[in-house]
Amino acid sequence: MDAVQDIKGRLDIVDVVSEYIPLKPGGSGAFKANCPFHQEKSPSFYVSRPRQSWHCFGCDQGGDSISFVMRMEGMEFREALELLAQKAGVILPKFDGEKATQRKRLQEVNEIAMKFFRASFQNLPTAEHARTYFTKRGVDDLTADLFQIGYAPESWDALTVALQSKGVTESELLLAGLVGKRENGSGVYDRFRNRLMFPIADVHGNIVGFTGRILTDSKEEAKYVNTPETSLYRKSAVLYGLDKAKGEIRRQDLAVIVEGNMDVVGSHQFGMTQVVASSGTALTTEQLALLKRFTSNLSIAFDQDNAGNAATIRGLDLARAQDFNIKVITLPPEAGKDPDDAVRKNPELWKQAIKDAVGIMEWIYRDAFRKAEGDERKQAGEAENKKHIAHDVLVEIRRIADPVERDHWIKKLAKDLDVSDQALRDSMVRIPAVHTPKIPIIKAVPQGLVHQRIDNSLEYERRMLAMGLYRPELWKEVATVEKIGPEEFEDPQLSTLYETLIKAYDPDVSVQTDLAAANQTIRPPATLTPDEVKTFNALAFLGEREYQGQSLEELKRELKTAAGTLRLHRKKRERLQLEHEMREAERLGDQSRILDLLKRFSALN
Repeated sequence: MDAVQDIKGRLDIVDVVSEYIPLKPGGSGAFKANCPFHQEKSPSFYVSRPRQSWHCFGCDQGGDSISFVMRMEGMEFREALELLAQKAGVILPKFDGEKATQRKRLQEVNEIAMKFFRASFQNLPTAEHARTYFTKRGVDDLTADLFQIGYAPESWDALTVALQSKGVTESELLLAGLVGKRENGSGVYDRFRNRLMFPIADVHGNIVGFTGRILTDSKEEAKYVNTPETSLYRKSAVLYGLDKAKGEIRRQDLAVIVEGNMDVVGSHQFGMTQVVASSGTALTTEQLALLKRFTSNLSIAFDQDNAGNAATIRGLDLARAQDFNIKVITLPPEAGKDPDDAVRKNPELWKQAIKDAVGIMEWIYRDAFRKAEGDERKQAGEAENKKHIAHDVLVEIRRIADPVERDHWIKKLAKDLDVSDQALRDSMVRIPAVHTPKIPIIKAVPQGLVHQRIDNSLEYERRMLAMGLYRPELWKEVATVEKIGPEEFEDPQLSTLYETLIKAYDPDVSVQTDLAAANQTIRPPATLTPDEVKTFNALAFLGEREYQGQSLEELKRELKTAAGTLRLHRKKRERLQLEHEMREAERLGDQSRILDLLKRFSALN
């Protein structure tokens, strides 16, 4: 048995899926839940313990335990296999892919560096000012240990010497971004010196880089220094704290986005573990794709100094274009300027601020009027001030697609500014259209059961196969009574699958497959391709869902209807083809060909 099959044999898919989402019994030995991969109100996601497979009828995705973990964790096949191998106690054979090996090695180097920084923070006498700083910020030891907060000594080579003593090469230090090359070309120097160190992990918990915060008030040094872009670390592709927050984000169906690392650390210390940081940048497509795995709901806390800044609002355009539901968190004046201030003063202030978050349109509306209270705006005069407010709000109203919602905000704005609706509508027409980012849509090639009906013929083809998989006794009825052949199927994949299944259930075929007996759990024949297995499982789920409780006689009647429909559609396809060939024969003046086609056409009626 190979490693993949060994892992699948040791881990029950129901147990694997249950670690991520709650499952409920779905009948016929299956379990169901709301799909974790798209938003839905009623369950269309099914898991089969006997077949060790899953399928969603809403988004037409399916597979085994490995594919499920790949989707949920955003992992490559090998990564998901390694994760499940650990759970199953299976040792995987060595993987010699050069790129994967280098990536793994750099993760090890970062792990060693993290331990060095952590030990320096805890033990070095010269790190006392770093420990004092952290104590003043109110971070307890448990939280510091959870986030592996460290200290980079004030030295040009302390990290280099320590890691080289553990077998890390100069080349590996450079590739990991932990050191820089000296200008004279001889040797390297530590990139991080006399800084509080925050390890940055990817969504799976692998350390990919670091952020170093200055511990002095020096204006000559950057407040934060990050690992440069490496093969492991791309700032646009990570969110600080997501590896620790993803479970709570999924449970609450909400991600709270803050700007700084300390905002995350403080929030987690006081129980708000759905908080992650964008590290002071606008959310990127890659970061949003990560968040989309766990939720479509975002609450964002702007730095109070930047709140209302047009660039900040534009930074949310990508999220809005990807159909995230966005709310904005506003801290009360007594809470301080950021979430870390708030949580240190009173955790309830921050918790309440999260609860009181408002929709982005409501926040923009309020902010436009708030800015009008500023001294600079007041001096502009009432009419000019109204014009500024109207412009700020109308820019956003113009983005609203729903006419009822758009009309609501126009009327509200007209009332609060004491102007007419029409004046605002005239003004909105003159505002240039807001550019909405176009997000590249990657359409997966449909595999298995397509959720949307393409036409009646294809629908009946699916249902016929689903009936046979639900009640295997029907295969004899299909082949001998209804005399349906593979040529009756329009879909090539379903036609091939049908031919395989008919042979699999034919008692006269000398070589039998591993399909179970009637009324028992059926499994895909070993001869099926991976794509055909996905189709098989999708159809089996459909049969279990649609035909529970129906008697064999009821299914035979439905089968007869489906068979008749397939034959009619085949004749229709043949007639269309003959008509096309006759037009071509007429164009060429081929009389004998025309007569032959007419005979064939008559025979179809």
